[in-house]
Amino acid sequence: MTNRVCEILNIEKPIIQGPMAWISTAPLVAAVSNAGGLGVLGVGFASLEFVVSQIEETKKLTSKPFGINTVMIPDLLDPTTEIIQRMHPPVIYADTLANLDPELCEKYFKLWHEVGCKVIVKVSFISDARVADQTGADIVIVKGWEGGGHTTIEATTVLVPQAVDAIETPVVASGGIADGRGMAAAIALGAEAIEMGTVFMAAEETLVHPNVKEAVVNAGDMETVITGYYSGEPCRQLKNNLSDSLIETETQNAPVEVTEKIKALAESSLKKAMQDGDMENGAVMAGQIVPLVKEVKQSLDIIDTTILECKERLEQIQNFAF
Repeated sequence: MTNRVCEILNIEKPIIQGPMAWISTAPLVAAVSNAGGLGVLGVGFASLEFVVSQIEETKKLTSKPFGINTVMIPDLLDPTTEIIQRMHPPVIYADTLANLDPELCEKYFKLWHEVGCKVIVKVSFISDARVADQTGADIVIVKGWEGGGHTTIEATTVLVPQAVDAIETPVVASGGIADGRGMAAAIALGAEAIEMGTVFMAAEETLVHPNVKEAVVNAGDMETVITGYYSGEPCRQLKNNLSDSLIETETQNAPVEVTEKIKALAESSLKKAMQDGDMENGAVMAGQIVPLVKEVKQSLDIIDTTILECKERLEQIQNFAF
């Protein structure tokens, strides 16, 4: 039986590496794609020059399919689409937070398909999964609140079976998955592939400050928090001085004042962590599953170990006695 996600994306293994700003750059993306999964450049809010340079660099490092992410915001889509039409990255990964616009999807999915790109859409709401399905997405990723970075309030185990029942497009599970056990659970819920992000933060090929990998590997249970509830942009990250300050600002200021104060605190916080190694004032957007990331490993090892363990778990489930 063929795996629809692998068939659509022309990859060997049904694992997608989540796009992460400052983290999923060309070396990691190429390593994941060369290992048989789908690497995705985290360039959604990057300068156009950086997007172009990262696509060029990735093409030098791999001949396998890879993706670039963009965000379904009108101001970003036209300039990004010009690059897509010129450089033909194999896969476009469309990020969205909420209320996916059908007209926007129809317009840009058509343009991307016309140049031969496959379109992945990541959502956190079933209503948005339906929009993506109806407007021509090739694959839909549903992300639960367990995941790192921008998140919502519904769990992966709740979203995946709903999405599978609601749409015809292949569903990929994201959020709270870092090994083969999580992959087996996602498959049991109806997903046809998984996305992982946090585990790749500690990949050998990831070009971030060593402090970041050390923080991820050493993180324990309950060491992530969600900031941004009051500003309307909830985001999961490792607990540190920055997250404490963000939460304090949100709880001690009137809603009309929160957004600007949060923006001032959070500005350049990813760069502080990823490039400068500041683990107290920088943002490390790891998911709840971070305690399961116990060592730095090559991307190939991460992917193959996950698949092997998944197969073992599925065999155990088949023999499970009731």
